[in-house]
Amino acid sequence: MSAIRKILFIPLLLAIAWMAPGCNNSRILPDTLVGFWTTENPRYQDRFIELDNVYLFIGVGTRQVPRLQVVNKFKAVQAGNETTYTIYSTDMQGVGNQMTFKFSTANGGEIEFNNQGGVVWSRFPRQNGFVKQ
Repeated sequence: MSAIRKILFIPLLLAIAWMAPGCNNSRILPDTLVGFWTTENPRYQDRFIELDNVYLFIGVGTRQVPRLQVVNKFKAVQAGNETTYTIYSTDMQGVGNQMTFKFSTANGGEIEFNNQGGVVWSRFPRQNGFVKQ
């Protein structure tokens, strides 16, 4: 191979290697998780989680600004009808975070966080509504 071809071939090879992870990018959450999630549990009545393909918002109360985090990567482990997801993210101050939950397609999608012991989160809107008048 001539020197000119080598010079042209190496950047092309590097570009292909750089783009290849985008085909199965572990930084982009699957569409099945995308949405605005709430729970009817009174303990979390003014809380929400909004998942997008590349970011998440965590609503921690009506009087506080939601926390924005960028997805760094995620892992998924399938077990029967459920998938356990671990999402690794970084907030705007550069602090790393991790959340683990089980996702089920039941009732249009349900999430149960490992640290909340049986609290079920569903996509908004719910049948009986999120906002109580």
